[in-house]
Amino acid sequence: MQTVPIFDALAHPTITGNWLGRYKGQCTFEELCYDLKKNNFIGACAIGMADIEDYSHEAFIRHCHPYRQLIPIAGFNPKRSEHIANELRHIKQLGYKGIKIHPRFSKLINPHFDLTQTLQIAAQLNLVVFYCTYMHCQLESYPTSDPFYHLVNLLKQVPQVKMVLVHGGDIQVLRYAELVRFNPNLLLDLSLTLMKYEGSSVDADLRFLFQKFDRRICIGTDYPEYSPQQVRKRYNLFATDLTIDKKENIAHRNIVQFLSV
Repeated sequence: MQTVPIFDALAHPTITGNWLGRYKGQCTFEELCYDLKKNNFIGACAIGMADIEDYSHEAFIRHCHPYRQLIPIAGFNPKRSEHIANELRHIKQLGYKGIKIHPRFSKLINPHFDLTQTLQIAAQLNLVVFYCTYMHCQLESYPTSDPFYHLVNLLKQVPQVKMVLVHGGDIQVLRYAELVRFNPNLLLDLSLTLMKYEGSSVDADLRFLFQKFDRRICIGTDYPEYSPQQVRKRYNLFATDLTIDKKENIAHRNIVQFLSV
């Protein structure tokens, strides 16, 4: 199973190597690429985070450039953007393949910030949108309406946008999978969910998706939350009895084709 290459759909290297106060100097671009190679990962989406440290589009992609296996995805908070269209065009010109929208970190949940313009322009520029579906947080910031239907309403307004549903809806992974099933512009990312709920009933859902939904899912580390080695172990567990075609779809083919890289 180690011979099946994996493409990491979601990794968060940082310029300082720090991450959310929990990791100090360990989460660099160099460390990520070393760990990827060691565990037979052929590449990764390097995801910028607009509201972490002093993120800037220019600095982040400059640190991506020495590593050909990294696909740069810009962190983007439309709430802080002075001119959404101009900033997204700048992101495209810099060489980014997509943008990451994080409703929780960017405080776009209560009340829901209108992302229609952002999605429309991203679609026009052929920027893939990585949209975080993990909404759990402290009570004062917790969603008071269903984030799933908010997302559905957005997609109805901009059905042409290409979107990776980051973390796959976590404990509601089958619900989000059914949304993806009927909409080819969507891809279900299982990063974090693959790791966080080990031993719970979510394992049964993940096993079902590996067996029956192999053309519409991808996996990632959510680095540095989890390592390539840890994700490789969980992937091997769920992929053991699959055909080689299904193994490769989940491990790398789906995300690579979705990003056209």
